[in-house]
Amino acid sequence: MKRIALNSGFDRLRPIAGACLLGAVTACASLNGTQNGTQGTNGTASQGDFHLVGVPPALASRANALLNTGQPAPRSVLEKRNRADSIARSIENLLASEGYFAAQVSAEQLATMDTNAALTVDSGPLFTISSITLNGIDTVDADTQRALDVHLATLRPGSVARTADVERIEALIVTTLQQRGYAFAKSPGIDALASREESDVEITYTVTPGPLVKLGDLVSNDPSPRGQKAIQTLKTWKTGATYTPRTIDRLRSRLRSTELYEGIGVVVSDEPDADGYHTVSLTLADSKRRSISFGATASTTEGVGADVQWEKRNITGRADTVTVRAEAATLSRGLTGTYELPNIGKFGRTLTTELGVRQEETQAYDLDGVKLAATLSQPFTRQLTLSVGAAVDATRITDQSTRIYLGDRDQVTFSIPVSATYTDVGDPLDPQEGVRAFASVESGISLGDGTPGYTRMQISGATYRKIADDLVAAFRAEYGAFAGSNAVPTDRLFFAGGGGTVRGYEYQSLSPTDSLGEYLGGRSLFSASAELRWRRSERFGYAAFVDFGAASDDPGAVFGESKAAAGLGIRYYPGFGPIRFDIAAPLNKRDGDSPVQIYVSIGQAF
Repeated sequence: MKRIALNSGFDRLRPIAGACLLGAVTACASLNGTQNGTQGTNGTASQGDFHLVGVPPALASRANALLNTGQPAPRSVLEKRNRADSIARSIENLLASEGYFAAQVSAEQLATMDTNAALTVDSGPLFTISSITLNGIDTVDADTQRALDVHLATLRPGSVARTADVERIEALIVTTLQQRGYAFAKSPGIDALASREESDVEITYTVTPGPLVKLGDLVSNDPSPRGQKAIQTLKTWKTGATYTPRTIDRLRSRLRSTELYEGIGVVVSDEPDADGYHTVSLTLADSKRRSISFGATASTTEGVGADVQWEKRNITGRADTVTVRAEAATLSRGLTGTYELPNIGKFGRTLTTELGVRQEETQAYDLDGVKLAATLSQPFTRQLTLSVGAAVDATRITDQSTRIYLGDRDQVTFSIPVSATYTDVGDPLDPQEGVRAFASVESGISLGDGTPGYTRMQISGATYRKIADDLVAAFRAEYGAFAGSNAVPTDRLFFAGGGGTVRGYEYQSLSPTDSLGEYLGGRSLFSASAELRWRRSERFGYAAFVDFGAASDDPGAVFGESKAAAGLGIRYYPGFGPIRFDIAAPLNKRDGDSPVQIYVSIGQAF
């Protein structure tokens, strides 16, 4: 049996040339097909100045796609000959990638520009795999060797020697070694030896697995001791753990989540330290530490509002953040300062402290307040975060009861909120897929007007589903319940109506009222929304929605008292999230309700 090294025909099996060509040919076939040419059932195909003869029928469409080079028509006989030779080589490579390693494509000699050049294909036999060998894994542990054998078994002797199949196994071998701790595993290439007489190929894979890598210290180019200490909380392994690509990917994700770096480099050392562990080194380029953002809203029910936020990051070198937010609107004004210290002893464990003053002037009540709060949160998965906090809120409230008794209510409320948040959506301003859920329980006691205690519970959720590339269906529901004395600050009770609950109704107008028609806070809340969002173009989209809900003193009656509204919206996408314009009308219109309400803000309604 004559053996030949496949340098002429099987060079097309080489990893780079074969894979790139195969991908390009496949793309061309799917996009171009034979729109600009004809294809016969006898293996002939034509395209412009060239036509094929003898191509295997199964590959005729893809071969025909190669005739369309996208170049201008040849300007001379010599240029036409060169182009014919180039197309012939491309078709040979296509045939080789599908197992026809001895294929030859010859172009007829052209004498004039008027001649339609024939490219004659001699595909030769279809080569199959005769044997598969893997070298270089003698130092690899037995479990890994068995995993590699499983991959090799998928490429059976007797199967067609297609380039993509052969290279896929090589990639799986290297990937498996890296996933099992051989971080520096590599392959110098695939050796193939073919027999023209037998029309088969011997495949030999050779790998250099390198050492089994155990991870050690994490160091960075930050010279400060405090910065080095902060980096350690981002570490995704315990010293001595076996390397996996996922471990390093999680480290990169944690570094990105801090929003402190615009450049992140991660390198595992080639050589182990004295303990046999490999150090992981970070090269970090700081991003801008200060930022300013602005927002604005407007509606016919809640008036206009604007806010500005200033933020400075990494104040002490521990990835901490100071934020100052000021907002002014028709119904409320506020100034809040927040300090956030992340990764306290463990990645994701974050302490947030807040001090703020606020003023609210609604139809139900007027409020002046000062609040001091602290919250400790801990993510348990990438989607789920639990939080527990404590707050002191000093308020002066004027509501219907104080108007009757000619006095304000000064109260200090101590509360302990506990909450859970789940989200797996992408862009929070314009979610396309996923789920968001929130649940909270707040227990507290107020001093100053007796000592009423209370417990406030609230759950909400939203789901988003793409039903077409440009169409998203979104659903939202919220329920709240209050237990305790109504003598607590009025803002602890529930109100419905307006942009946050049921669009189309006045702000707070779906809340309980007294005998004079003045709004009172409810002890239960229900609201729900369904919205269909159509992204018509890069800049514009549209929405149709229905909202439903109410606040009530009776938890059992809140569903029966709920009102519905429907509306349409326009979305403008400037590049950072949609600007929303909604117009809504009440479906259960009452005396005094306006026929429509309008809302403008940044981001989707939910």
